[in-house]
Amino acid sequence: MPSTTEAAAKPSTILQKIYAQRQQDVEAAKATPGTRPEELDAYLEMDLAPPLIPLVPRLKRNPSTSTSQPSLSLMAEIKRASPSKGNIAPHVNPARQALLYAQAGASVISVLTEPTWFKGSLLDMRLARAAVDALPDRPAILRKEFVFSEYQIAEARLWGADTVLLIVAMLSQEQLQQLYAYALGLRMEPLVEVNNAQEMERALEVGAKVIGVNNRNLHDFSVDMGTTSGLVDMVRERDVVLCALSGIQGPSDVKVYKEQGVNAVLVGESLMRAADTKTFIKDLLAWPDV
Repeated sequence: MPSTTEAAAKPSTILQKIYAQRQQDVEAAKATPGTRPEELDAYLEMDLAPPLIPLVPRLKRNPSTSTSQPSLSLMAEIKRASPSKGNIAPHVNPARQALLYAQAGASVISVLTEPTWFKGSLLDMRLARAAVDALPDRPAILRKEFVFSEYQIAEARLWGADTVLLIVAMLSQEQLQQLYAYALGLRMEPLVEVNNAQEMERALEVGAKVIGVNNRNLHDFSVDMGTTSGLVDMVRERDVVLCALSGIQGPSDVKVYKEQGVNAVLVGESLMRAADTKTFIKDLLAWPDV
């Protein structure tokens, strides 16, 4: 990320503004009795984090997997708001939404925990996890967050996440490697997000097994659905689960990605606005009845 001097010299991008705010938020949490870093470490050492499930095999399973025409897996997102769209579903019940996604066949439930622009929270994620915990083959829970410190990954693990998001665009390679290794140490395989070929190379360099291509540029929030398509060949012969993130609105988007060899899609706003969520998901992915 740019230095303070560089940031002052030119208008901040949306990503830079979010990053700066989250740094302040994390410092405040670290200074709060009960959530200081040494206390989170102690909770983890006491094995107080809830059981997790491995991301990769869960992401490879969906309602169509065993059929003659397997389709993509779904990462279904709980999103109250966003910087580009404003309020989307600010009063959503995250527990009810998570259960709906799980019953519809989602492999992963992504929960925004950033409070200022996305109006999310760790409680949203904890409630989503609690709602699906007793299901026989529950979805994995993803903490969708702007992660730059081990502290946030420890938080995620204690609050019930099975995986965390690492955004290559906001991390140095040293940070990316460090955070990836720390997450693996907590038995969480991260979702590593990229937006171009250079970032894809960096994700592959750290050994990422689940890579999400964000069709939305996080600096200006513009969307280009061809972003994922342009990076597919870089992982075609690798043991990588490739996910398309952002901008997916209908079956035609999914059909193109399926033909190109993409393994999963992350869908947020379209699901939050759908009148009949289960039907929307079934039609979107061309899945059989769940």
